[in-house]
Amino acid sequence: MKITGTQRHPFVCAETDKRRLLWFDVAGNVARTVELPYGVSYEVWPLPDGATLFCHYGLGSDGVSIVDERDNLLFRYETKGEIFSCQPLPNGNILLGEVQGRCITEIDRKGQLVLKIPVDYTGDSPHNAMRMVRKHAGGYYAVQPGSQEIAMFDLAGKPLKRYATRPDTFGAVLRPNGNLIYTHHTGAVEITPDGTEIWELKASDVPEIGIQWLLGLQLLPNGNLVFCNWMGHGCHRKGIPIFEITPQKQVVWAVDCTDIAEEPANLRLLDVPLAPEWGLTSSGE
Repeated sequence: MKITGTQRHPFVCAETDKRRLLWFDVAGNVARTVELPYGVSYEVWPLPDGATLFCHYGLGSDGVSIVDERDNLLFRYETKGEIFSCQPLPNGNILLGEVQGRCITEIDRKGQLVLKIPVDYTGDSPHNAMRMVRKHAGGYYAVQPGSQEIAMFDLAGKPLKRYATRPDTFGAVLRPNGNLIYTHHTGAVEITPDGTEIWELKASDVPEIGIQWLLGLQLLPNGNLVFCNWMGHGCHRKGIPIFEITPQKQVVWAVDCTDIAEEPANLRLLDVPLAPEWGLTSSGE
């Protein structure tokens, strides 16, 4: 483990190579590990009560689960098809994106359906129908790499608009001003509510990182962004998996954890309040 920069954060990440959730302290030491024998996870959330929510698919159990601090299973919702994304909501409900089912699904803590939003998809591969899904104060959205779009919906699930994106998108967050930041294969882009691009992060902007494929991201209260630079598909050790940048693209935190975790796909910082990402602000981030 090698950490560089002026910042330090404890964090939890979903690591796809060995199908694990890993908790790291500020110094980069592994504080906890949860093995996932029933599937790979691309998203993990620490909850205020100490429990952990994560999604999974691939080895016999597609869905979302919650475990306590001793790894005891508290909740599991199972479905069919790939699940790349989930989100805890303020009322205790859980949001997930059902890739093969082509829908955004909201369930309660009893596993009962609250809302199901069909997501139209025109791409060729069902596997690429959907990645990150989110609910915010004004509605829902789904990232669709197969059609190079982000689909927006109101709170009732009515389609509102679609934004064209770069190829191989994965994650997206909303700024308080309504701008949308999304990750794609070689960087990240920020667009205004009318779809105008106003900011872009390219691999050449941060050559020391060695961007391979940006997946998960987190918008911090100070305006900085934290990214997971995924090293899957034969890219092990070709870059630094986790980094934080300022709006001016200055790297202020970089974590080379490839000796411990080759493929962090998504993360949550443990020293940043969760509340904004529960949709408690005007935009949900």
